Amino acid sequence: MKILDYIKQNRMVAAWAGAVALLLAGMYWEAGSVFVKRWLHESTYYHCIAVPGIAGWLLWRRWERLKSAERKAWFPGLLLLGFGLLMYLAYARTGVRMVAGIAFPIILAGIVGTVYGSRPLKVAAVPIALLIFAVPFPEHAIGMVAMPMQKISAIMTGKVAPLIGLQVVQQGINLDLHGFNFVVAEECSGMHSLVALLLTGVVLVELSQLHKYRKVLSVAIIPPVVLLANVVRLTVVLLLGEYFGPELALGAMVHGFSDVIVYLAAVLGFILFIGWLYETQTKSSSQASTYVLVAK
Repeated sequence: MKILDYIKQNRMVAAWAGAVALLLAGMYWEAGSVFVKRWLHESTYYHCIAVPGIAGWLLWRRWERLKSAERKAWFPGLLLLGFGLLMYLAYARTGVRMVAGIAFPIILAGIVGTVYGSRPLKVAAVPIALLIFAVPFPEHAIGMVAMPMQKISAIMTGKVAPLIGLQVVQQGINLDLHGFNFVVAEECSGMHSLVALLLTGVVLVELSQLHKYRKVLSVAIIPPVVLLANVVRLTVVLLLGEYFGPELALGAMVHGFSDVIVYLAAVLGFILFIGWLYETQTKSSSQASTYVLVAK
């Protein structure tokens, strides 16, 4: 209702915003339609379906701050817009849709910064930046990020497994357990859980009452949390292989269910970390208040 009331009271602004939206829709008709098809038909990108809604919800929560922010044309916003348009031009020349997807939030940020200024852009920065998660990246690009996660997960599992009595030999991304050779493939890297938890983490941080720097710390801790949860998953798979055989350990049911376990374990760990940060923040605020009272 807040946004609808604003539109009714500022019809010219709404008309201008609608014209810009139509222009962007025309620019992204081809690339956007391909993105949506991949969202709906490829399980790797199911999370993309939720991104526009989450970004809109975040913007709605910040609407009062956005309205009250000082509006003043900002020249660097024009540079940002120009950079985004250059990226779009590169997409038009090469046909690489990923470039067009990355360009979209940059163009949007450039428009907001140029027309309304740096302060409104600062308020809207997180919802705009979140749109990058709606871009279906090529498999080779995902692999470039997943490979280090595969190696780190394998190394950490190779260190943890012997602590619980498993005689594991780790070589690269291979984990050997009495001839049972388990390869930490891309599907076992934790990459999918990382993307899903980043989206979930943004929502949880938005709902929290943490201060700005603690929010940044909360988001930064997500990759380590996912890695730890993934090590737990790999260790459980090795345990199943040790006591119930490789067939069960490598079964589709175990692998599919373990993906859910990694995500849920990471979410739980993230919530506990946010709770700890909030508790320390509350204690710090209470101590500061006590010092002020004593000083008085």
